[in-house]
Amino acid sequence: MTGTVVDGDMAGFIPQKEIVYNDLLPYSDRLDREATELLAEIKANLSRAVLLRELWPGVAFWSRKLFSFLKLYGRRFCKEDHILFIKLLYELVTLPNLEPHMMQSYARLLIHLLKKKELLSRDDLQLPWRPLYDLYERVIYSKTEHLGLIWFPNSVDHILKALIKSCRLYFPASSTKEMLDEWRPLLCVFDVVMQKAIGNMELFLPTIMPPEEHSQGFHDCLSDVVLQHLVNLFARLANDNIGYVDWTPYIPTIFTRILRSLNLPVGVSQIVAPRYLTNSYDIGHLVLWITALLGGPGNPAQKELTCLFNSIASFYHPSNHGRWQSRLMRLLQRLPASVVRRVHRERHAAPSWITLVPECQRLTDEDLQEFTRSLIGAALLAMFRTYAAMETLTEPHTLTATLSCMIGMARSLVSPNNHYPEGRAHVLPLLMGSLPGVDPNDFSKCMITFQFIATFTTLVPLVDCSSAPSRHSDLSEIEKDLCFASAEFEDFVLQFLDRCFALIDSSTLEQTRDETETDTQTHLESLVELGLSSTVSTILTQCSTEVYKVALQKVYNFATSNIFETCVSGRMVADMCRAAAK
Repeated sequence: MTGTVVDGDMAGFIPQKEIVYNDLLPYSDRLDREATELLAEIKANLSRAVLLRELWPGVAFWSRKLFSFLKLYGRRFCKEDHILFIKLLYELVTLPNLEPHMMQSYARLLIHLLKKKELLSRDDLQLPWRPLYDLYERVIYSKTEHLGLIWFPNSVDHILKALIKSCRLYFPASSTKEMLDEWRPLLCVFDVVMQKAIGNMELFLPTIMPPEEHSQGFHDCLSDVVLQHLVNLFARLANDNIGYVDWTPYIPTIFTRILRSLNLPVGVSQIVAPRYLTNSYDIGHLVLWITALLGGPGNPAQKELTCLFNSIASFYHPSNHGRWQSRLMRLLQRLPASVVRRVHRERHAAPSWITLVPECQRLTDEDLQEFTRSLIGAALLAMFRTYAAMETLTEPHTLTATLSCMIGMARSLVSPNNHYPEGRAHVLPLLMGSLPGVDPNDFSKCMITFQFIATFTTLVPLVDCSSAPSRHSDLSEIEKDLCFASAEFEDFVLQFLDRCFALIDSSTLEQTRDETETDTQTHLESLVELGLSSTVSTILTQCSTEVYKVALQKVYNFATSNIFETCVSGRMVADMCRAAAK
């Protein structure tokens, strides 16, 4: 292997990707020498073991050393070394008759080396697809495993698929045609082997390639394959080639099939199609496909998406409940997150060899506004009204749902921009209203309340600013109101501590356990203890010195004037004292 950095000669050496945090270590000045010497040792001994064909223990030992090198120093080697390591590991992992545990070990290391796809382009590295396919056939469709003649670990299926997903980016341009020639004859709807062919296509076909190679790639695939069977493949294809595939003729069909796959009841008699008659596509694949279709001239996919959510909006109402609900909620949760990832990719991603989305196909601010408007009706139906939920004690599921929604929009609510200027005025009423949620009789409500309070107090300093309007004349009316309202932060902190003390008093071992049970914490109690300690720590960290002193005195008085058993309540008090000391 070439490219070894000679000791003391670092000129011209460009590492692929180092761990930036290593520079902050107290012995960082010694790391360059250590890494260089270790890498040279690994390369020399790994090469020697391969030349001697000593797979065990030689190659196995030094490949583990390489894995630990990656963990400690990152990819602190040059591009030539990176490519040679990958080619060597690829040859090793595809060796015929290799022991399964060794194959698995090499596969994990190879996945790690291929993880950062932006570091190596298709011009830098190409890997033949046939040896990997032969390995997949030998392992997944083994003719001897069921006879007990060979044993594969349970995780081998997962690791092999992950390896193929990492390698397919570097399959040559001609590989798509070769794969289709191999599997096209198996696409017969009357034969079970069709499912195997479809699985191979979804797993092996490459979709990331430069525009000049598109004619040798997915164009063959688009003209051939039945749409409904390959949602995973087409979602990946659309996401990797935004702007290079014209999906316009297929958009109405795609959204019609998405609607049918949600398996919603239709008509007065509430007929629901049996599960075996429906194509329940994976929500993750649907979300990826929808996200890739958005944007472009006329934005036709957005019109279909708006119609889709208008037609299913009523199913998001809290009064509607059925087996479709979880899929609908996952769709509503994942779709905005996927769009955010696409916007980041188009506007903020670091430049690399991977083809960029064409300017005309990128999502504009108007596209994002229209997308938000199409979802907001369903989102508002899916969440309950917040203040009403806090005031009722008989519907804890309502409170849990609303607090979850409020946690998600916490940053937007307190942000001092002009999108929702009144949002900051709601923070203190929401915090005060959430205090009854610290309830020892309902663990789930207690945990979501802790998360809610911790999220908002992380974003808002608990400081009494009520005297600021008298010292500053340039404050707006909203800012003056916020300053006056901040005088209540001390009351909030003290009331929260009172709620925590009540929770601790009701969490003694005698009240939570029978005498016959062990003196150890249950899983729920350990979760509440974690939530309590982290929330108290967050609040006391965010307090001003004056509020902190009052809170500290309250914690001290409680801890010194009560007797606690050590298994449950004692641990909670100890957590509060530790948070105060921190």
